[in-house]
Amino acid sequence: MIWQSAALVVLLASTWLVVQASLEGASTGIVSAGRTAFTVLGLLALTWWSPAGPAPPAAKSTAYRWWQVALLALTGVTAYTVLSTVAISLAGPVLPSLALSLTPAVVLIAESVMLRTRPPARTVVGTVVAVAGAAIYTIPRLAGTLGTDVALGSLVALAAMFSMAFYGIYFSRTNRGHQGPMAPRILPIFAVGTVPLAAWAAADLASGERVGWTALGLLVLLGVVIYVPVYLLQHRILLTGGPSYSALLGLAVPPLVGVSSALLQLAGTPSPVQLAGMALTLAGMALVIRGKFARQQG
Repeated sequence: MIWQSAALVVLLASTWLVVQASLEGASTGIVSAGRTAFTVLGLLALTWWSPAGPAPPAAKSTAYRWWQVALLALTGVTAYTVLSTVAISLAGPVLPSLALSLTPAVVLIAESVMLRTRPPARTVVGTVVAVAGAAIYTIPRLAGTLGTDVALGSLVALAAMFSMAFYGIYFSRTNRGHQGPMAPRILPIFAVGTVPLAAWAAADLASGERVGWTALGLLVLLGVVIYVPVYLLQHRILLTGGPSYSALLGLAVPPLVGVSSALLQLAGTPSPVQLAGMALTLAGMALVIRGKFARQQG
């Protein structure tokens, strides 16, 4: 699982860079709907081209009920995309990422309450250290980036965070024990979640927004080449590592994006305070990951 985790972090970091480039040639609504629509096409192709044959008993999963698909699509695709976008428009691009960095702690607490178990001390300490490091990395970037309504934007960002936290927990519980192909399990979720986003994109096109060929090519790259493996890995890790572990991996993405942007000369070099935040985040993640693998081997 360690190599899957590393691949997921790298792929997630690449999405930030490609999304940023896509937004130069298309509106936010078109990019949001386009990347998700091409992801659905990629998942559909994988589902169709997967080798047919009887699935082993351990791989069989209960079919979703319609309301489960709707709930997962709403929280994990539509609501998260819309809320995070609105939060950025209200509070600026940095503050929402600070709110989202709380996700691992929220998920860990929620899991503990639902399972009525106390998480291992190493997991608690590692999560707190990692979240603190993410905050230390993000806070220096707030200067000059705050939007027109910080209070409302913060509330919307927290709503986006809780929406994604709920999605991770509910998906893992709904698909507990699933060992078969992941594409058919997440395809209906993303297909349904894309419909409201498509309406958003249609409204943008109706108002005169256009999509350049470069932006369209980037959306194909983003949806089919990057997001398909991202979502396959992410949802597999949700089932094998658990929601809190999956959420924790997301904390490594902003520092990796910051370093990559600096190397590509797209942004300045991280400050010493930010480097310290990165080190804390990695140390906390290492503590959690080491504890998880130690328990699995024991």
